[in-house]
Amino acid sequence: MSEATLEQRLERLERIVEEMRSEMRRPRGQPGRDDWRMTIGAFADDPIADEIIDEALRLREEERRQLGP
Repeated sequence: MSEATLEQRLERLERIVEEMRSEMRRPRGQPGRDDWRMTIGAFADDPIADEIIDEALRLREEERRQLGP
């Protein structure tokens, strides 16, 4: 593995510090701009989540049939 130069390391640290500072400026409880990305895969292989999704799809299909073409 090649070692990063001092300049590269400093740039990386500056980016990390700026990310941390922006997190601190955001009001507590307010989601960040990209927080939705953390939910991807959060319920993978969860049988209860699968059951909820299946039921929601079933209800939606039933609603479509009731509304007609």
